[in-house]
Amino acid sequence: MKKILVFAFFATLYTCAFAQKYVPVIKEGTVITYDAYSVALGQHIPLTITIKSLGDPVKFQWDIEGYGTGSFEIPAKAIENATKLVIKQPDPDGVTKMKDNETLLVLSKAIFNSMVKDKAFELNSQKFTVASDTTTYKINNKPADVYHAIGDNGKSEVWILNNPDFPLIYRGKSVTRGVDFTMTGIKE
Repeated sequence: MKKILVFAFFATLYTCAFAQKYVPVIKEGTVITYDAYSVALGQHIPLTITIKSLGDPVKFQWDIEGYGTGSFEIPAKAIENATKLVIKQPDPDGVTKMKDNETLLVLSKAIFNSMVKDKAFELNSQKFTVASDTTTYKINNKPADVYHAIGDNGKSEVWILNNPDFPLIYRGKSVTRGVDFTMTGIKE
């Protein structure tokens, strides 16, 4: 009888551990790869982002093969409260500075909190509602914990990692002007 109880205990423990979905830890040195799709050009662009600093400002180094490298700076105020998600074409070897109300590839913590609490939020002057989604999204072949939200226009969609400390965008479709993007990997 004791063997059965011990086996049942470990089976339950294994099932609980296996059921947890992956949420990567974002820290300095984290490398994130995206497939950015330029709607206007009809072209896929491999984008690599390296987190250089999580201070004020948050600094991303970007690299696009065949185009160049540079950095983005996002003010801490934007990480806390920004209402816009933008993709700006950066200048190679330059620093592209985001405004206090703009983020790049990450939602502000205020929007994330609204999404979790109200199952709705406003981004880029558009209302989004969290959708029920049973699709398995993967990062590095691990099932990821991802929210899926659909814009009130029915065309815009955004997928966000369930990480209140750094709500990274997993995928964006028709959210930013002319560029859709999907995370293809992450190295913590």
